[in-house]
Amino acid sequence: MGWGVRAPTRPPTDGARLFLAASHTAGALLLCAVLCLVSAVWPPSRLTLVEVWYGGSAALALLAATLLLLRHRPRAPLAALVAAVGIGGALVASCQTLAGVVTTSLGLVVAGQAAALLGDPRTVRRVLELVVVVLGLAMLASPVPFRPVTWLVLAVTTVVMSGLVTYLLQRLRLLATTDDLTGALTRAAFDERAALLLHDAARRGRPASVVCLDVDDFKVVNDTLGHAAGDQVLVRLVHGWRDGLGTGDLIGRIGGDEFAVVLAGRDAAAAEDWVAAAGRRHVAGDPTWSHGVAQAAGDEPVREALARADELARVAEQVGLSGRRVRDVLAGDEYADAV
Repeated sequence: MGWGVRAPTRPPTDGARLFLAASHTAGALLLCAVLCLVSAVWPPSRLTLVEVWYGGSAALALLAATLLLLRHRPRAPLAALVAAVGIGGALVASCQTLAGVVTTSLGLVVAGQAAALLGDPRTVRRVLELVVVVLGLAMLASPVPFRPVTWLVLAVTTVVMSGLVTYLLQRLRLLATTDDLTGALTRAAFDERAALLLHDAARRGRPASVVCLDVDDFKVVNDTLGHAAGDQVLVRLVHGWRDGLGTGDLIGRIGGDEFAVVLAGRDAAAAEDWVAAAGRRHVAGDPTWSHGVAQAAGDEPVREALARADELARVAEQVGLSGRRVRDVLAGDEYADAV
């Protein structure tokens, strides 16, 4: 396989979790700054405190610029969103009319929906709680008489819309990152999360190993027993491999009958022990597999470690080092003759 050459890169960003990218957040903040500026230049009411809206516009623009400078920090979008909620609350509190309070509060509703893009359910919940509380305090601080029903409608709208966005994102993330047959990670998701795991292991000075697993004679299984039977074989194999994984380990499908595993905190010897344990869980009658193990060297790119492990797996398959070949364990004279 052509895995590419090693190239220096920045620490990877976990796109599976951080849906709310810094650049997107900064763009939204700049748009809000422009809207605030428009409200200051062309105030919707003679009672509008234009100096507050000028200040809000400047604060949001400064926040967007700061976020762009700190865009490589994973928590920057969250910090910017929290700060924007505070600015939005101040703007709501400055409104002099009920129409102004309701219209400006919609910005906080949008902030609550944006919280769903953070990915982490606990963080989303906390941001939503913050939005609801800030919204209530801002409406109380406004000279407009507080109307509980108005606050309740806006709060419920915020929570419901954020919940719907969260559900849709979770479904999309599952479809985009999970192989629908085996439940293993897709190739792109595996590469991304494995890069994070290897980078974290290198930063902490801990070992991490990559294991490539090639199913032996899988084409013969498909040709002889049918693709449906072949699919079930892959499902059983992945289930067996997954049983021995820890909470921080990964398994991904990187090809039709090729899989890769990243073992956090395990050197090459421990990875070989994991392979041996997986072999003992092998279901009689299923194909065996050839494997290759590569311990990551420092902050080695994941594709380079995969390339080394893949090469060892190919050598093992060529010389029959899988321990047991599929022809020796799969029952049936028809299959044995085909092999």
